[in-house]
Amino acid sequence: MNSQSSTPTADKVRPTIPLISIIIVVRNGKSTLARAIESISRQSFKNFELIIVDGVSTDGTLDVIGANNQVVHNWISEPDRGIYDAMNKGVGLARGEWVYFLGCDDVLLECLGQVAVRLVDKRAIYYGNVVKTGSETVYDGKFSSWKLLRRNICHQAMFYPRSVFDRHQFSLSYPRLADWEFNLRCYADDKLRFEYIPVDIARYNDVTGVSATAKDQQFIRDQARIIRECLPLGCYAWYCAKQSAHKFNRLLFR
Repeated sequence: MNSQSSTPTADKVRPTIPLISIIIVVRNGKSTLARAIESISRQSFKNFELIIVDGVSTDGTLDVIGANNQVVHNWISEPDRGIYDAMNKGVGLARGEWVYFLGCDDVLLECLGQVAVRLVDKRAIYYGNVVKTGSETVYDGKFSSWKLLRRNICHQAMFYPRSVFDRHQFSLSYPRLADWEFNLRCYADDKLRFEYIPVDIARYNDVTGVSATAKDQQFIRDQARIIRECLPLGCYAWYCAKQSAHKFNRLLFR
């Protein structure tokens, strides 16, 4: 295991300003990681720590991390069981009151200052928007249970209280959509609430990112149960009706 840590300049900021832990997980991301790190270093808000969890890259990614040691506060490089295992590891290294995940091929917009002043309720999960790089469209405004039933809040738009991870973790059963399952579990948790902030947080790679290019078959198999457990009964009834209609259409037109 390789590791490096330093004391962030963030510690010198007034203690009333929240420390935000930014976590990037990466494996062989040399071509994009420097840009992601640069987008963080350019933030006018400086009370953050940047943690990088590397999955034993072989393409020079570690050289990029080393070249940015003035921005990267802590990093590890070791085998993992996928993206969400690495994200869980990153949370374990986090010292901030708030946790934010940025993909190694995403870009953080100038937003931390706008967001930080809103991070006041440790029971709230705050989320904004992302800009999809493929279509240059903003995704996706305020979510309700009905909206979360049909699509996920992009985790690149979300700021989680660190304490959330004492109650929930990303499931390794879902290699592509564990963040959706995680958000549904948090949505169902009566100790938590979601609060939308109208701020564009990141440019999100929806073209070549892992979740954009592969299906999560286990999540698809478990989706009805997850919806039943996490969302209102009406959402579950709608989902079941829609699935039944799809099956009927396949039988009718095969």
